[in-house]
Amino acid sequence: MARGLTSAVKTELATGNVRPVNLIYIGFPTPVYLTTASFDLTSSVSGSSQTYTASGHLLGISNVGEANQPIKNTIQISLSGVEQTYIAVALNNNIIGDEVKIWKGLLNTSNALIADPFLLYYGTIDEFSITDNTDVANLVLSTTSHWGQFEKISGRQTSNNSQQRFFSTDQGMEFSALTVQDIRWGKE
Repeated sequence: MARGLTSAVKTELATGNVRPVNLIYIGFPTPVYLTTASFDLTSSVSGSSQTYTASGHLLGISNVGEANQPIKNTIQISLSGVEQTYIAVALNNNIIGDEVKIWKGLLNTSNALIADPFLLYYGTIDEFSITDNTDVANLVLSTTSHWGQFEKISGRQTSNNSQQRFFSTDQGMEFSALTVQDIRWGKE
């Protein structure tokens, strides 16, 4: 897939000396910028100059699959929990739904990032798991691509406003906000 690659990226690809690197953005309350390079990188993805940190805290990323049709992609990002920062963020904040973006960039022979890495993956955090024992401390973020939202079933809410929108004279949901017990509909 061409992805609208810049001429600088195409030129570097033509040399055959390709050194790819991932730039990862995790939209925690205080965003995290990580790279799979062995050194910190500064990039201008998303229109602003941002430094992506190379650290031992990024343990791995599962493969990003691609298809010629829109599909729900899932990936896992493993972060070290030895230094408790990421685990504290996950436990003390609602991170479900936070954005995750992964760009693929190329390094030239001077280890400089070639302009305009391309967006490889865009999704949101669906769930997370923490493994913490005497041998291992990990935080695994499970993410789903933006196509996952298309499988979500949307429907009407059980509120008076929703009911009035479709049936302006129906008062059946007038006190629905006050009822906290399960309402049984139809035959039992």
